[in-house]
Amino acid sequence: MANFTQTNMSLDHYDWEAAPDDSRVTGEPDSTLFNRQQGYEVLYMLNTVLSASAPITALHKGEEMIRDELPSDKREQLDVKKWLDQRL
Repeated sequence: MANFTQTNMSLDHYDWEAAPDDSRVTGEPDSTLFNRQQGYEVLYMLNTVLSASAPITALHKGEEMIRDELPSDKREQLDVKKWLDQRL
């Protein structure tokens, strides 16, 4: 699991209003709906799928993939994680 932070993110369209300890961004991905506009959720998901040794470019690629390529039918965290695992 990677340990990137908000300052490592390259895109700036995110909403960062949710608390970092929100239950949607802790534990394991589950059936909770994923919000690709919510910065903490995107950061959590990418940290979950990337390895601790992943370069920052992998984080940025993941951000762009979520923004540009994530199918609209991938709505739950677990579905998003599976989709990213196949591509990153």
